[in-house]
Amino acid sequence: MTAHALTVTQLTAGYGESDILTDLDLAVPPGKITVIVGANACGKSTLLRAMSRLLTPRHGQVLLNGKSVHNTPPRELAQTLGLLPQSPIAPEGITVADLVSRGRHPHQGLFSRWTKRDDEAVQAALDATRTADLADRPVDELSGGQRQRVWIAMALAQETEILLLDEPTTFLDINHQIEVLDLLTDLNHARETTVVMVLHDLNLAARYADHLVAVSGGRIHVAGPPEAVLTEETVRQVFGLESRVIADPISGRPMMLPIGRHGVVTVLD
Repeated sequence: MTAHALTVTQLTAGYGESDILTDLDLAVPPGKITVIVGANACGKSTLLRAMSRLLTPRHGQVLLNGKSVHNTPPRELAQTLGLLPQSPIAPEGITVADLVSRGRHPHQGLFSRWTKRDDEAVQAALDATRTADLADRPVDELSGGQRQRVWIAMALAQETEILLLDEPTTFLDINHQIEVLDLLTDLNHARETTVVMVLHDLNLAARYADHLVAVSGGRIHVAGPPEAVLTEETVRQVFGLESRVIADPISGRPMMLPIGRHGVVTVLD
């Protein structure tokens, strides 16, 4: 698979008269998992919207292989870059199979017909997300975890080299959070898909990220490997929280222990 370069240069973007991002620069490592973290309203979701051309920047550019995504024809862009937004809404009564099949729309020309290749892509996406047994069920009858896997299946069926996900684990219990993150890691390892996602949980972000990005005040505060980014100083400066950072006994990655006014922290040797 060809690795596609996605970069953000001097990006300023926002809503109405307010700028949320200011002169932001970001280079996404191709074929890796990048996780974006930061306090509420710091610009994480705005950044993903701009990267996927849902939001037009006031200044700066988002470049895919050196070409502005905002000057790329929508169908061409959708064949390379996919977005799973927060809380997507499915049409009422649509079945799982029909929803996942919509991921093939960027590959359908104006007069082209559904092909065996489309069937194979949809089935592979259902199998990868373990949702094949749900294919005939209406999406609105599924549990939150099942629905999230189905939305990811639709994104997989799109067969893009880059996948952007805005808080894909929100509202899921911890079991389903791990299931979704493991699925995305499998996808990255098997297809070398570049994954960029926003997560709230710092410890899960550090465990699953190859490249961790901390956003503060509409700019990149620090970016790099989790060991360099998830530090007590970063947590203090980005989140305003005192903490202790130790090695995760499972992954060896950094793990943040918050210190509250009534908490007692025991640092493990």
